[in-house]
Amino acid sequence: MQTNKRMLKWLFFTLIVLFPWASNGFAGPFDEIVAFGDSLSDNGNLVLVENQPLPDSALYFEGRFSNGRIWVEYLADPERLDAPLTNRALGGAQSDGLLPPGLIEQVATHIATDGFQLSSSTLFIIWIGGNDYFNADSDFPPVVANIKDAMERLVEFGARHILVMNLPDLGTIPDTLGTPEAAEATAFSTGFNTALRNMLDTFSSEYPEVDLYEFDVLAFFVMIQSDPGAFGFSNVTDPSPNFQVENNFDGAGHVFWDDKHPTTQTHSLLADQVFTSLSEQIPPAGTNNEVQNEDHSSTCFINSLNW
Repeated sequence: MQTNKRMLKWLFFTLIVLFPWASNGFAGPFDEIVAFGDSLSDNGNLVLVENQPLPDSALYFEGRFSNGRIWVEYLADPERLDAPLTNRALGGAQSDGLLPPGLIEQVATHIATDGFQLSSSTLFIIWIGGNDYFNADSDFPPVVANIKDAMERLVEFGARHILVMNLPDLGTIPDTLGTPEAAEATAFSTGFNTALRNMLDTFSSEYPEVDLYEFDVLAFFVMIQSDPGAFGFSNVTDPSPNFQVENNFDGAGHVFWDDKHPTTQTHSLLADQVFTSLSEQIPPAGTNNEVQNEDHSSTCFINSLNW
């Protein structure tokens, strides 16, 4: 099992494509992390919105849709990126929309709050799309178009580092697994991820001044599902039984806390994977100044794995 675990991790972390002429894009740590998205990245924002009572504090930890801290909080920790976190994500958000504010609205709010001048050393993170499927329909092209719109707005006001996350297979989460909707949910995830990858390829060539990173969440969950024991999990298909027990936030062994949201243990592992993929691209200080002067961007791809 240990050999299998090492192999899985080696495959996952080394499948990185770098254009040979591209700069690594970093002169040092980020000065801030700004997260946009939905309940997968919300660390307590929704409970501050008027007439939005969820999540229930007896079932979810301190306003998060999990049993503990979520991945962007772990990513910002001193042992990882060690940067202050500004979180704009809201549970229930879609790629567009006002209640709760979607991605487009979150980005507009942040730009205005930051005085219409964004730091070129900030890492902006976008993870959105699941609620567009669950709350709307299976039409994914408009979702990808909204993500591109949000990215273009960020770049217009100075953003130079953007990390974009794709979707897990929505047909394999507890909410849809084994149901008649599973095939459609999987088809949405597949179509969305392909369209997102194509858009990011185009975006990278259109905005060469931007260091663009793509993290493959689909491959992350497939990795865990392929050998859950190697990562400390015993159940990858069901919500934690403690989710229904008020004020019991022990989700040990379970990938999912409820029928859609991961446990804090899964969030922590996700933060580790994202951090590793990013830190491998940060060169030692002063080693890449000459290359950075070239008008090229670096694009870090953790490719989909053929499991």
